[in-house]
Amino acid sequence: MVFTMRTRRRIQIILYNILVVIVISTSTTLANDIVMIPKYEQDNFKEMELGARIAHEELNKKDDLTFGSLIPQRATSGKDQIRYVQDATNLNAQVIMLSNNAGRAIENYTKAAHDSGSFVVTYDSPLMGGKNAGEIVHVAPVDFAQTGLVLADMALSILGGGGDFVIMGSSPKSSNQVAWIMALKKAIKNDAKYSNIRLVAEEVYYPDEDNRAGYKNKTLEIAQLKINGTYPELSLIMVPSTSGAAAAAAALVDQGLCDIMKVSGLGFPPELLRASKRGCAPEFVLFDNLDLGYLAYHASHKLVTGQLEGKIGETVNAGRLGTRQIEADPHRENALWIKLGDFIKYDESNVERASFLECIMGYCGNEEDTEFFHSKFRGKYKSKALAIIPKVTGTISFLCSLLLASYILSSRKRRSSVFGRIMVGLSISDMCSSAMWFLSTWPMPTNSWLHWGTAGTTRTCSAQGFFLQLGLCTATCYQATLLLYYFLTIVKQSRESQIKKWEIFFHVVPCSAGLGTSIAGLVLKLYNPSSRGSVCWISEYPAYCSKSLSCDRGQNAIMYQWWFLYVFVCLTFIWLIVAMSTIFHKVRGVEKKARRFSHESGSSKDVAMQALLFTISYAIPWIWAPIKAGIDTADIIFTNPNADDAVIALSIVNVIIFPLQGFFNFLVYLRPRYGQVNTWVANIRVVVAVRNCFKMKKSSSEKQAGDVTSSFEGNQTDVEMK
Repeated sequence: MVFTMRTRRRIQIILYNILVVIVISTSTTLANDIVMIPKYEQDNFKEMELGARIAHEELNKKDDLTFGSLIPQRATSGKDQIRYVQDATNLNAQVIMLSNNAGRAIENYTKAAHDSGSFVVTYDSPLMGGKNAGEIVHVAPVDFAQTGLVLADMALSILGGGGDFVIMGSSPKSSNQVAWIMALKKAIKNDAKYSNIRLVAEEVYYPDEDNRAGYKNKTLEIAQLKINGTYPELSLIMVPSTSGAAAAAAALVDQGLCDIMKVSGLGFPPELLRASKRGCAPEFVLFDNLDLGYLAYHASHKLVTGQLEGKIGETVNAGRLGTRQIEADPHRENALWIKLGDFIKYDESNVERASFLECIMGYCGNEEDTEFFHSKFRGKYKSKALAIIPKVTGTISFLCSLLLASYILSSRKRRSSVFGRIMVGLSISDMCSSAMWFLSTWPMPTNSWLHWGTAGTTRTCSAQGFFLQLGLCTATCYQATLLLYYFLTIVKQSRESQIKKWEIFFHVVPCSAGLGTSIAGLVLKLYNPSSRGSVCWISEYPAYCSKSLSCDRGQNAIMYQWWFLYVFVCLTFIWLIVAMSTIFHKVRGVEKKARRFSHESGSSKDVAMQALLFTISYAIPWIWAPIKAGIDTADIIFTNPNADDAVIALSIVNVIIFPLQGFFNFLVYLRPRYGQVNTWVANIRVVVAVRNCFKMKKSSSEKQAGDVTSSFEGNQTDVEMK
């Protein structure tokens, strides 16, 4: 195809613009004060980066340092790391945080970076040359010698005191794995405790390709060694690599080989949950990825700001982790390290919780394990019950509020009173929220894996959250208004005509508060699926995303929950306590005067009791919601293992009681009328008894009783509020 000169010129301009955009975007990414270079893209390395970002957010309040990451492709990880180190050096990065996956080939480039003025801090996987390779300090997750003992102890435990196993690694260039494998072999060889377990192949098995398919194929080759009788006692593959362990376990599960072969080593809980439950991965260990990245950034930040020089004996203050000391690395010459801590062991007792915490931060493992993971936790956290129960309780509350509003509006006398109109406003508000409780999880986006029965989108979820917030906030304000009415009636002895002058504010304030907060929540994109609830409301999305600093929607949702609703609830509770105390003090004074002058004071006492019952009907549902909101936060869920059970229990109680606000109001409103009905029924029974006793014809008194019966069956008479 022949292009004209003009067309070729246009193509050149387009290609030039594309190149400029790529260069600018790449330079922007690289031109950071602190650059983090992991081995490749994988959940555990993402979590290390997250830990570094959390530390950056904490420390950046004082220092205006920039932070970024460069993630190599897995297939070309070593070459990409070398290129990224060169680029970061040329752009004068102050710190290069590196998890070495290029072996010794990268050491000339890290030395050049150091010589040009950059600090080189390694984490997870060090530079074997230490200071000679330009490394200032290595942030080690654990002691490599301890790693060998831990792996040997797990092999002994899984093999039942005796048996054969082999080792499968990911790459001979991975310096940390090489050190761990050497420590494992040394422990097996030198400690008599391990005399009954045997490493049948001295060489380490490596996959033909460093990817998931390569690990799976190599795992099945190893399993075949047992099946064909080459190693008949072989029953364990020890894998000191999270990606390798996940792939090996998946291969055994998929092929149904868990009865004859097990996997252990370093594992990421969500990736090994399915294998753990099937018996393929009974035990495995890992360090805390989040804390490793967090500690590595603290060390890097202190080097940049001059708080560290990188000498033995210096102390690193690492925020919530406390202090760590720089020491001589016992496994490398002329090298320093900072040790994070010890391994965390995972087995059947804790793998579920660990997997849940990782997954709600966005690290759910591989796609083939995701559905198993999701179904497991939908059952554990009662997602089906939380979706169905509010449909029942919400329907009951909606119908009761509808009946109450209809009953008041059906009578001119009832709807013309201030009290009646307040009750109508309260009932309509409750109908709004009760309808949203009935919808429960239907409006939630279908990808909300923590919930059952989802069938909506982000828009339907936002609509549900809008009307729920409107109903809850408005009803709360109407409840305060209702008690204000009682306060004016009993304490201030205000007449109906006097109260009506101010009635407009009784409706404007609740409606304005409800509409204002609900519209603000819509604008701020706060309405999302509740973390482990039944409806869309003011929530972080994804659940607990504040922990990972990566909320797609609902940033600072906990703060907005309090400002948009719980502040109103707390103020209403304070007003309820003050008003009810004043009302009962007033009623007690009236009773004393009545007894002194032999007068009855039943009217004021009955009205005060009615006010108290409305207060209780409001308080009962609202006791549970703030408690659950206070417990079901990222900070508590991640630090307190017992919080899960409390959240589940409170969630169930909440969806049973909270939507029944309209039902409780309905019962309280009918209470005085129920007493009047009992009196009518008693009168009717007396008349019927007299008639049966004397077998008289219907007298005028019986006709009157018949009229009462007819009146009762037709319409109930209001009790006047005095």
